[in-house]
Amino acid sequence: MVFFAVYGALMAGAQIVMSPLPNIEPVTVMLMCCTLAYGRKALYPCYVFVLLEGLVYGFGFWFVNYLYVWAGLVLVTLLLRKSASYVLLTAAAAGYGLIFGALCAIPYFFIGGWGMGVSYWISGIPFDLLHCAGNAAMSALLLKPLTILLRRLDGRWQRG
Repeated sequence: MVFFAVYGALMAGAQIVMSPLPNIEPVTVMLMCCTLAYGRKALYPCYVFVLLEGLVYGFGFWFVNYLYVWAGLVLVTLLLRKSASYVLLTAAAAGYGLIFGALCAIPYFFIGGWGMGVSYWISGIPFDLLHCAGNAAMSALLLKPLTILLRRLDGRWQRG
């Protein structure tokens, strides 16, 4: 449990360090690697990250989005875990960056109607494109080595 708390804090810290770059963040690749190594237990660091984001940036309406958007990434990674190559996982990370804004627009459809939801989503498309490119680059570079590292660490801890 301590590892998952520290890993969630590491994701939050890495996101904060990279926050000057718009929508370029390591959280996607880190969460995918954790899911590949630990399965559904990746939800622990996922929600540590979400909680820390709320504590740092305040619990605004965006916080509701984070409660399901990041868990959705864990779910997609779990579904691709057994049969996917790292190329397919990298494509999934890029696609996730591309649809991030659309996923975050969902609550706005309910509170403000069709116009609010669509305008929220469209206004964020340039950031989604950056998110897509950043996720693709980081996943291509880090997905495989970080997943291998996490699996090796897990093997050491299991042996005690």
